[in-house]
Amino acid sequence: MLCITAVYPNDPGSRFDADYYRVSHTERAQALLAPHGLQAIRTTIGTASLDGSPPPYWAVSELHFTSRAAFDAAIAASGDALFADIPNYTDVTPILQVSKLPAA
Repeated sequence: MLCITAVYPNDPGSRFDADYYRVSHTERAQALLAPHGLQAIRTTIGTASLDGSPPPYWAVSELHFTSRAAFDAAIAASGDALFADIPNYTDVTPILQVSKLPAA
């Protein structure tokens, strides 16, 4: 199983609409990517650092795909639409990481 992690840094002065992201963007991602092998989306919204200061990240999302080929097909088919939606909820550039989930 492949995991694509999207991390949204809480840069000074940046904005992030968590409600839009959780509802509109995540639903759009689910609808567009599921036909191409998306198995699950898991999102956390930052609330604070351990010391109570602002969170270092606005949000962290994991997108679980059956394989790298499935992810590549999903992005080829729907990536433009998903990336075009980013300005609707943030002005930061997400950091993306590809990981392999260990077998259960």
